[in-house]
Amino acid sequence: MEQIITFFNQATHLSPGELTAMLWAMLPGAVLGAGLAVGVLFIRETLCAWLKHHQETTAGVSTWARYTQHVAESVSGWFVWVGGVYVAIQVMPYMDAVDGAARRVFMLALFVQLGLMVMHVLRAWNTHYSRAHRATEPARVTMMGSMVRVGYIFVWLVVFILLLNTYGVDVTALVAGLGVGGIAVAFALQNVLKDIFSSFSIVFDKPFVIGDFIIAGDYMGVVEDIGIKTTRIRALSGEQIVMNNSDLLESRIRNYRTLGERRVVLGFRVDFDTSEAKLAQIPDMVKEILQKNDDVRVDRVHLQSVTDFGPHYEVVYYVGVPDFNRMMDINHALYVALFGVFGKEGITFAIPVQKNVGEVAPHQGRREARPANPSSKAAAKAAAKAPAKAPVKADKPARVRAQKAVAARKTGQKPAAKAAKRARR
Repeated sequence: MEQIITFFNQATHLSPGELTAMLWAMLPGAVLGAGLAVGVLFIRETLCAWLKHHQETTAGVSTWARYTQHVAESVSGWFVWVGGVYVAIQVMPYMDAVDGAARRVFMLALFVQLGLMVMHVLRAWNTHYSRAHRATEPARVTMMGSMVRVGYIFVWLVVFILLLNTYGVDVTALVAGLGVGGIAVAFALQNVLKDIFSSFSIVFDKPFVIGDFIIAGDYMGVVEDIGIKTTRIRALSGEQIVMNNSDLLESRIRNYRTLGERRVVLGFRVDFDTSEAKLAQIPDMVKEILQKNDDVRVDRVHLQSVTDFGPHYEVVYYVGVPDFNRMMDINHALYVALFGVFGKEGITFAIPVQKNVGEVAPHQGRREARPANPSSKAAAKAAAKAPAKAPVKADKPARVRAQKAVAARKTGQKPAAKAAKRARR
């Protein structure tokens, strides 16, 4: 700054002739700098116009042409003119006093322009990527937008450090401090950073995307949003489940997006009274009912086991569409048709029946209904004709004393009455 003030003081003390001579000597450099700035602006506008016309008239535009246009558009007019002035100062005589200041201003403009250029390219790339993938991968588009914003901060941090280094500031301690501070922040925010890196894993590895129906642990639902820290799932009952990305990746995830067909396993029991011929016909009945559906492929129908309540059949078939409601419709139609077919064939489903202990079974009741032995009949008649004996009522005090005496003999103690009598003697 002192050099600039000294230069202007010297210029003000020049005579008109010396000042005119100095200006004429500086004129070629000024013309060169202005011409260079105008030329750069003209080339920028021409290049942008040609690339734009090329993109409009060409079906497949190459990546280099698109990003060349973005770089050309990011060149600011003010930077071009600052560059022109710097070139003029380098060429013109009598500018040694302001050369250092001009260099620092030009470096400041250069680094700011580079930062703006990188931001413009990142913004253009993010816009192009969003248009291409928003419909198919909205979560990835959101994640890339967040990464681009983090990139903005990183770019300007680098620009700031380079500027300090250019102006003679020792940035070694600053970089070391940033490293130590970064480690401390990482330890303090390790859970948050864990979720952030988990979100990167979800976006790039894609175990699921928005719109998938997943089951994670005890939770199930449709993925609505994948954020930096959490993932939001809409449950079947209507509420929204918010889960940390790290917890979600640590659980076992079942994704039904790639489900091409559904495998259905169901079973039923029939009564023990079903004949052997009917048992053999049941698999064909079930297959005939299922094969009426075009999107059903029957795997097997077998008499799997004999349970306590009746023969158990297992049916395995595949539904050609992943729709859950379609699978339930087929199950519903199968059971309804089985009731109708079994009713016509005289087959009944097994009904679990429980009997209390001591309950008389039908066959036991039939045996008790048989005629009794004649001798036992006569004895029963004689007992019925005999006069009934009147019940003998014992004297209550005597009965109580007898019970106490028996209890005393068992325990080895003498009755209380005898002990009292002996005491009186």
